[in-house]
Amino acid sequence: MLKLKGITKDYAVGDETVHALKGIDLEFRKSEFVAVLGHSGCGKTTLLNIIGGLD
Repeated sequence: MLKLKGITKDYAVGDETVHALKGIDLEFRKSEFVAVLGHSGCGKTTLLNIIGGLD
């Protein structure tokens, strides 16, 4: 099982702060198949990088 609570990711672009993820809560059960869907730029890859420990 994997549980994520309050995941937030911000990064700077020039003088501005971009909020890539804000307060994400997820829970995956053992042996559960999960798909992450969304439009371009919504934070899918950012979330998966955090889950995978790459970010």
